[in-house]
Amino acid sequence: MDNVIDYYSQFDEWGRLDREPLEFTINLHYIKQYLASSGTVLDNGAGPGKYSIELAKLGYNVTLSDLTPKLVEIAQQKVSELGLTERFNGFHVLNATDLEGIPDEMYDASLMLGPLYH
Repeated sequence: MDNVIDYYSQFDEWGRLDREPLEFTINLHYIKQYLASSGTVLDNGAGPGKYSIELAKLGYNVTLSDLTPKLVEIAQQKVSELGLTERFNGFHVLNATDLEGIPDEMYDASLMLGPLYH
Protein backbone atom coordinates (compact mmCIF):
# COMPACT_ATOMS: atom_id res chain seq x y z
CA MET A 1 0.00 0.00 0.00
CA ASP A 2 2.95 2.30 0.46
CA ASN A 3 3.24 2.74 -3.31
CA VAL A 4 -0.38 3.96 -3.48
CA ILE A 5 0.16 6.34 -0.56
CA ASP A 6 3.40 7.65 -2.10
CA TYR A 7 1.75 8.19 -5.47
CA TYR A 8 -1.26 10.08 -4.13
CA SER A 9 0.89 12.10 -1.74
CA GLN A 10 2.60 13.62 -4.80
CA PHE A 11 -0.35 13.70 -7.22
CA ASP A 12 -2.86 16.55 -7.56
CA GLU A 13 -6.04 14.50 -7.19
CA TRP A 14 -8.21 17.55 -6.51
CA GLY A 15 -6.95 19.22 -9.67
CA ARG A 16 -7.37 16.04 -11.72
CA LEU A 17 -11.12 16.16 -11.19
CA ASP A 18 -11.12 19.82 -12.26
CA ARG A 19 -8.95 19.19 -15.34
CA GLU A 20 -10.94 16.11 -16.35
CA PRO A 21 -14.45 16.95 -15.09
CA LEU A 22 -16.37 14.28 -17.01
CA GLU A 23 -15.76 11.60 -14.35
CA PHE A 24 -16.85 13.89 -11.53
CA THR A 25 -19.90 15.23 -13.38
CA ILE A 26 -21.21 11.80 -14.35
CA ASN A 27 -20.55 10.20 -10.97
CA LEU A 28 -22.15 13.07 -9.07
CA HIS A 29 -25.20 12.94 -11.36
CA TYR A 30 -25.82 9.29 -10.48
CA ILE A 31 -24.93 9.69 -6.82
CA LYS A 32 -27.55 12.42 -6.49
CA GLN A 33 -30.06 10.42 -8.50
CA TYR A 34 -29.88 7.36 -6.24
CA LEU A 35 -29.29 8.87 -2.80
CA ALA A 36 -32.21 9.75 -0.57
CA SER A 37 -32.75 13.50 -0.33
CA SER A 38 -30.98 13.65 3.06
CA GLY A 39 -29.04 11.46 5.43
CA THR A 40 -25.60 10.35 6.50
CA VAL A 41 -22.99 9.19 4.00
CA LEU A 42 -19.66 7.44 4.43
CA ASP A 43 -17.25 8.38 1.63
CA ASN A 44 -14.74 5.53 1.89
CA GLY A 45 -11.61 6.23 -0.14
CA ALA A 46 -12.66 9.83 -0.58
CA GLY A 47 -9.32 11.22 -1.67
CA PRO A 48 -9.32 15.00 -1.17
CA GLY A 49 -13.08 14.98 -0.58
CA LYS A 50 -14.51 16.46 -3.75
CA TYR A 51 -17.64 14.26 -3.71
CA SER A 52 -17.96 14.56 0.07
CA ILE A 53 -17.91 18.33 -0.15
CA GLU A 54 -20.59 18.41 -2.83
CA LEU A 55 -22.79 16.15 -0.72
CA ALA A 56 -22.23 18.35 2.33
CA LYS A 57 -23.27 21.38 0.29
CA LEU A 58 -26.50 19.50 -0.50
CA GLY A 59 -27.14 18.99 3.22
CA TYR A 60 -25.85 15.47 3.82
CA ASN A 61 -23.83 14.63 6.92
CA VAL A 62 -20.59 13.04 5.75
CA THR A 63 -17.80 10.94 7.21
CA LEU A 64 -14.66 10.82 5.08
CA SER A 65 -11.93 8.19 4.99
CA ASP A 66 -8.90 7.70 2.78
CA LEU A 67 -5.65 5.74 2.86
CA THR A 68 -3.46 8.78 2.11
CA PRO A 69 -2.90 11.16 5.05
CA LYS A 70 -2.11 14.09 2.75
CA LEU A 71 -5.45 13.72 0.93
CA VAL A 72 -7.36 13.60 4.22
CA GLU A 73 -5.52 16.77 5.27
CA ILE A 74 -6.46 18.48 1.98
CA ALA A 75 -10.09 17.46 2.50
CA GLN A 76 -10.09 18.95 6.01
CA GLN A 77 -8.59 22.19 4.69
CA LYS A 78 -11.12 22.49 1.84
CA VAL A 79 -14.03 21.74 4.17
CA SER A 80 -12.83 24.39 6.60
CA GLU A 81 -12.28 26.97 3.84
CA LEU A 82 -15.83 26.37 2.59
CA GLY A 83 -17.39 26.60 6.05
CA LEU A 84 -18.77 23.07 5.91
CA THR A 85 -17.14 21.63 9.02
CA GLU A 86 -20.48 21.14 10.81
CA ARG A 87 -21.59 18.79 8.00
CA PHE A 88 -18.71 16.37 8.64
CA ASN A 89 -18.72 13.66 11.30
CA GLY A 90 -15.04 12.90 10.95
CA PHE A 91 -11.96 12.60 8.78
CA HIS A 92 -10.14 9.27 9.00
CA VAL A 93 -6.91 7.89 7.59
CA LEU A 94 -7.92 4.28 6.97
CA ASN A 95 -7.52 1.45 4.50
CA ALA A 96 -10.85 1.00 2.67
CA THR A 97 -10.85 -2.67 3.67
CA ASP A 98 -10.46 -2.00 7.41
CA LEU A 99 -12.76 0.67 8.79
CA GLU A 100 -11.85 0.21 12.44
CA GLY A 101 -13.02 3.23 14.40
CA ILE A 102 -15.96 4.01 12.12
CA PRO A 103 -19.27 3.01 13.71
CA ASP A 104 -21.35 0.27 12.09
CA GLU A 105 -24.94 0.78 11.00
CA MET A 106 -24.72 4.55 11.18
CA TYR A 107 -24.94 5.45 7.50
CA ASP A 108 -27.78 5.74 5.04
CA ALA A 109 -25.35 5.32 2.13
CA SER A 110 -21.72 4.59 1.45
CA LEU A 111 -19.55 5.65 -1.48
CA MET A 112 -16.41 3.81 -2.50
CA LEU A 113 -15.09 5.05 -5.81
CA GLY A 114 -11.30 5.40 -5.63
CA PRO A 115 -10.46 2.10 -3.89
CA LEU A 116 -12.26 0.19 -6.62
CA TYR A 117 -9.87 1.66 -9.22
CA HIS A 118 -6.99 -0.04 -7.47
